Amino acid sequence: DELRGTLTDSEEAGRVWDDAARLSALYEFIYELPKPTVAAVNGAAVAGGAGLVTVCDLAVSVPSAKFGYPEVRRGLVAAMVMPHLLRHVGERAARYLLLTGELIDVLEAQRTGLINTVEPAASLMNKALSWARALADGGPNALAQTKDLLHQFSRQALSIQEAARASAAPRLTEECRQGLQAFFAKRPAPWATGYR
Repeated sequence: DELRGTLTDSEEAGRVWDDAARLSALYEFIYELPKPTVAAVNGAAVAGGAGLVTVCDLAVSVPSAKFGYPEVRRGLVAAMVMPHLLRHVGERAARYLLLTGELIDVLEAQRTGLINTVEPAASLMNKALSWARALADGGPNALAQTKDLLHQFSRQALSIQEAARASAAPRLTEECRQGLQAFFAKRPAPWATGYR
């Protein structure tokens, strides 16, 4: 409803900038936590959900999960996840995911480095908790310093504020408005060619 509200309510549309800044800050907060984080994916991790997977240190998924960034199909730009996605999958795979908006299965997600491993649904949380226990065996300062060094070695070119602005700006365009209207009406976007 909130996203739908940005199509008609000018005051709601003004909140787009604040929402993007908050989400960008959340991603950065999770990514920079001194304690390691584990994502346990039990379903589709798409758009913002896929972004959450990319900012976690480790990721385990059930075999039926799908991953993707379909934002471009609605006139949106997944700017906030780009630096995190690039670190995991490299530029070629990131270009495929971000430019096509296609969803990938767990085998492709694991092959590209988006996730670490695949577990049956019945043992998903056991695996995540097993990793958490193993991570808890590490020295807190050593873990924090390792994470900090990893972050320093993979510095991104854009600040989180610039990424938030790059993500928010398209949400206020006519292209995005048309794309979201089509999404909510469950029809193809006006620019979609139908070659699916």
